[in-house]
Amino acid sequence: MKRWVFVLVVGIGFLVVTLLFSREDPNVIKCGSRIMGPGDVCESTKGSRVVDEDTYDEMKAAAESRAETFRDHGIWMAGVGVALTGVGATMLIRGKRRKARAVAAARQDAQWQAQPGFPQQQGFQQAQGARFQSPPQPQWQPGPGQQPYPPQQFGPPGHGGS
Repeated sequence: MKRWVFVLVVGIGFLVVTLLFSREDPNVIKCGSRIMGPGDVCESTKGSRVVDEDTYDEMKAAAESRAETFRDHGIWMAGVGVALTGVGATMLIRGKRRKARAVAAARQDAQWQAQPGFPQQQGFQQAQGARFQSPPQPQWQPGPGQQPYPPQQFGPPGHGGS
C-alpha cells in the first residue's frame, strides 16, 4: 500500500512541476516581485551581503530555455503525471476496498461461529471439557434357542445389527 502512496505522490509532483512551468511567461522577468527590464541587475543578498548577481539578459535566457524545455517535454511530463496519479489513486482505492471486504468477511465468519448450535462450536465445547455422555447401549442377551454370543455388528455402535 505504501508503494501506491509513493506512486501517487510522484504523479502529483509531475503535475505540479508541469503546472508551474506552464504558467511561467518567458517575456516577463522578475527579481523577487519586481519586474526587470533590459540593463537591470538582480542581486541576491544574505543578511547584508550580496551573494549573487544576475543580469536581465542572463535571466531572460534561462526563462526562454525553461520555456523551450517545457514545449519539448511538458506534454510528456503531464502525461506521466496523470498516469502515475491515476494508477496510484486506483490501486489505493482497490486496496482499501479489498481490506474492507476482508474485514466484513471476517466479521461474518465470526458471527456464524458465535451462533448457538453451530457444529464447530459444539465440538469446541466438547474439547473444552463439557461432559458428553452417549446414551446407554442395550446389551444383547441370548434368548431361547439362540447362540450365546451377540450378532456381528457393522457400522457405528448403536446403528445396526442383524
